[in-house]
Amino acid sequence: MKTDGKGLSLPLLIEEGEGQKVEFKEGPSSLAPEMVAFANAGGGHIYVGIADGGRIHPVALTNRLRSQILDVARNCDPPLSIAVTSDPAGIVVIEVPEGRDKPFRCKEGFFLRVGPNSQKLTRDEIVRLIHHAGKIRFDELENEDFLFPRDFDVRAWEDFVKLAGYPASARAEDVLVNIGVASRQERKVFFSNAAVLFFARDPQAFYPEARITCVKYRGSSRYDIVDRRDFTGTILSQLEGAMAFVDRYNARQIRITGAPRHEEWEDYPAVAVREAVINALVHRDYFYDSSHIYLHLYDDALEIDNPGGLIRGLSLAELGAMAARRNRMLADLMQRAGFIENAGTGIMRMREALSRNNNPPPEIVATNFFSVRFLIRPRGLTETGLTDRQKLLYAFIVKRVGVSKSECQGVLQVGSDTTLAELGVLIEKGLVEKTGKGKGTRYRAKG
Repeated sequence: MKTDGKGLSLPLLIEEGEGQKVEFKEGPSSLAPEMVAFANAGGGHIYVGIADGGRIHPVALTNRLRSQILDVARNCDPPLSIAVTSDPAGIVVIEVPEGRDKPFRCKEGFFLRVGPNSQKLTRDEIVRLIHHAGKIRFDELENEDFLFPRDFDVRAWEDFVKLAGYPASARAEDVLVNIGVASRQERKVFFSNAAVLFFARDPQAFYPEARITCVKYRGSSRYDIVDRRDFTGTILSQLEGAMAFVDRYNARQIRITGAPRHEEWEDYPAVAVREAVINALVHRDYFYDSSHIYLHLYDDALEIDNPGGLIRGLSLAELGAMAARRNRMLADLMQRAGFIENAGTGIMRMREALSRNNNPPPEIVATNFFSVRFLIRPRGLTETGLTDRQKLLYAFIVKRVGVSKSECQGVLQVGSDTTLAELGVLIEKGLVEKTGKGKGTRYRAKG
């Protein structure tokens, strides 16, 4: 296994050979490309005085040579901070740490260490490197294809105005320019991508993958699909659609304790679900245009996957303790609409809501996707054996004071006899009671 070479004896170092963090140079020439390649990757060591095949050609580290090497580093853009030492065998060791201010370049261009080679980057590779370093933020880029007011959704703006508490008379272009999500140039208004996702008539015309797919499965795998919905439109309409989908299947359970008010439990607390969906919408990687957000709802778990792993510089252990935002403008607009606090407390509220509802803690995995998984709250004996249709019917009844048979039939979209049969099961299990007679018959949750 290739190492960084640090701490190895010279024979072992030569035997290991060049690799991701080790470069051999016979003499102190053409050092700049190797330096920036290591700085743009994970850092590494350049050993001057080792030729191809592992032959040693001792190089004396004079003050002049040290100055020359340091000058090469200083002339990179931005300048590199390196360490230069010598080995008793006459090997000059240049330690190049991973750069904090990527990307780095020298007069020969941009380079990146890939295995044992330092590769010159193409234009697209440079863009990806800049994006990975967090220097380009999708939501802050100006969208030249969006034309105001042609592509502007007035209704979405009016809804936002109400949520943010702005005066109804406020002109959209003035407000959006003032809060920094749009700009005015030569009497034209240009929208950032954040503003497009919030206020475009059809955001998917600009970004087809800016959407959420919600899927309900029968069982604990993705084999048997019961329901599937794709939610598009603005970010807030996607949030509303996803929450309505979960609410449709999120069964409630009433617990009678003798207190004046009964306790109501949910399979998944709405607060935690909302925080997870908002987190996906605000923090997903919108540069990743090969996939979108998915919400998977199983019989025993709920899972949300969104493109983009952890934000650079943030670890899983720091989630909920540190505020970090991949898309700052989107987070700002969501905060102005009253959905988040921009204080890094979303994960904390998610965990707290699950705990109060007696759900297990969330399971979080971060690779190229960020995945949050909720396990269902253990149900009481009265709910065991319910079919998906009965759970849907119970979830509908429990949120209302009283419903008619026709209303239940409309929710289930089945015939009258089937609706009565399903109501009978809920009544038999003690979850629902029937009141009134004839046209005045109503069904309500017990408790």
